[in-house]
Amino acid sequence: SSLMGIGIVGLGMAAVVSDKVGRRWSFIVFSVPSVANYIVLYYARSAVAFMLSRFLAGTAMGAMFALKLCVPSEYAGPKTRAMFLNMISTLAPSVGSCVAHALGIVLHWRIVALIGVIPAVVGIFLPYFWVESPHWLASKGRFDECEDSFRKLHDTTANTEAELELLLKVERTKQQKAIESDTMKTSEKIKIACRKKYFWDLMLLSVFISAFLASAGKLAFSTLAVTIISGMTGPENIFIFTMVVDICVIFGAIASCILIRKISMRSMLFTTGSIGIIVLVSLSACLYFKTDSVYFKWANVGLLSLYFFIVKSGPYPILEALLGEIYPIELKVYFFFFSGTILMTAVTLSVFLLPLMVSLMGYHGMFLTNAGIMCLSLGYIWIRLPETKGRTLQEIEIYFKTKNHKIEEVLTNEQMKNLI
Repeated sequence: SSLMGIGIVGLGMAAVVSDKVGRRWSFIVFSVPSVANYIVLYYARSAVAFMLSRFLAGTAMGAMFALKLCVPSEYAGPKTRAMFLNMISTLAPSVGSCVAHALGIVLHWRIVALIGVIPAVVGIFLPYFWVESPHWLASKGRFDECEDSFRKLHDTTANTEAELELLLKVERTKQQKAIESDTMKTSEKIKIACRKKYFWDLMLLSVFISAFLASAGKLAFSTLAVTIISGMTGPENIFIFTMVVDICVIFGAIASCILIRKISMRSMLFTTGSIGIIVLVSLSACLYFKTDSVYFKWANVGLLSLYFFIVKSGPYPILEALLGEIYPIELKVYFFFFSGTILMTAVTLSVFLLPLMVSLMGYHGMFLTNAGIMCLSLGYIWIRLPETKGRTLQEIEIYFKTKNHKIEEVLTNEQMKNLI
């Protein structure tokens, strides 16, 4: 849980750095503490060294949380954005978590830390081959560079040119309004945003998204998988049980990449979310009426595997993708800091309170409580969330600010234009 607390520091640093130097260089900068963390952890022999490792890991994790949502949402087009966000925020971490669980069981943890250096080093060098985010360039008034970057990322078609024109038109309008009102400074923009209704609507939506992700076991399972499964089934066959659940998690993440191309975001979220809640309640009932039979243990592992397959194929990727889509471009990283703080607080509490909840009400009570929180959160999200699939980031932003997807109508109405 301390890792998540330190992650808030990383979120704040990422907001400032990526706003100043762009997404590309920010990715390089915050990959450095990730590499340093694994090296320090490998050689750690004292409490101070372990604390330094945690600080480096938390800083990198918090920063990368914001950047992994920011980069694909700004680089991909409306039709592929959700899929790429899904691959980066759900599929890749699922594979990494599975590999880490397997290596952690069969290898010494220092060797596992040393292996972690490899993907972290890749994160330093890979962004050198990127172009800068066209959305960030446009938000800074660098429109010529924005056009060049956008055309390098996307094929030149009627649709992509229309998307580029929309991006430039909205950002030029915002730049003009900022100059007229003398609010070009980021601090002034944040103050104005905090006085707007849409800001608090987005923050409240973030609270319920965070509550769902935390109660669904997003961090708790990835960090305490072996402990949870051992507590449910006993220490026998723990490696096999853990791998079965992890493989189902990966298949769920793969399924989400396929489904998200074919089904609307809302339909996919609320169908899989509802089924996941039902499976979690069923698992709670099975644990309440438990026996010592080996078949019963496999039934519990099967239900847990099915649950994580479902939430990884729907709620997890969609809710994280939404966090990358719903915030205004010019303040996106600062909104990530606010919403990320909420999310990290929620998931930290879920890990911190897990042993207490298990001791007070058992795993069956904990799962039932989590299902209740998920149900409440899903209900609120259903009421407040519009369909975002196939819409540009500008259309989504304008909708949350004006409740109108029609950008041309907004830009020709002086009163509505002031809202953006």
